[in-house]
Amino acid sequence: MSELPSHTLHICVTCRPKGAPPDAVRDGRLLYEAVAALHAEWPGRDQIALNGVECMSGCDRACTVALSGPGKPSYLFCDKAPTPETAEAALELAAQYAASDTGVLMRGDRPGPFRSGILAKIPPAVL
Repeated sequence: MSELPSHTLHICVTCRPKGAPPDAVRDGRLLYEAVAALHAEWPGRDQIALNGVECMSGCDRACTVALSGPGKPSYLFCDKAPTPETAEAALELAAQYAASDTGVLMRGDRPGPFRSGILAKIPPAVL
């Protein structure tokens, strides 16, 4: 029996940009599906789970992506485009996060689409 991944990449599936028709496919869903397609064959999937979330309260700044891991700060990114480049960058970012002992992701080291649009860096839980 294999262990569960210790880190999680969360993507809001209900995100849509302002002004998008309510009945249109959500940009968040498109980004999640693009990442899921890559994640299915990605070597890092045993360390990083992918979680589609019904709303992460980043509604005014869609698409919303987050990272969480034990003993590490959690990150919340927004204003991401549902593109193949963003999907690949999300997995690259998650790999950097999982490989870091502290979970700190310096802006200049993050993949291009994630060098901006950070909404929050939440300290790890204090036990």
